[in-house]
Amino acid sequence: MDFNQGSFDFDTPGDESGYRKWQEELDQRKKHFETRYGIILGAKVRLILRGEDNPLEGIITLCDTKEPKNRSKLHLRIGKREFILAEIESVMRL
Repeated sequence: MDFNQGSFDFDTPGDESGYRKWQEELDQRKKHFETRYGIILGAKVRLILRGEDNPLEGIITLCDTKEPKNRSKLHLRIGKREFILAEIESVMRL
């Protein structure tokens, strides 16, 4: 689940088409992940966690590189604050 790393295809022509294809593949994986989990990665968000009055603002990052078997147990972070997907009450892109 690392959207900053991929694999290059060294069989493509010497122009930048290989890099563009690699970027597009990473973007597609990221969008699929965001749709599956209902979160926004790589953009500033405001989210409210269940049972908390003060919203968190920042960029959501993944704590683990492996997807959990139970999607609600996905570990996330904004700054130093860690939480799981099940704790999110609402999320909004800023």
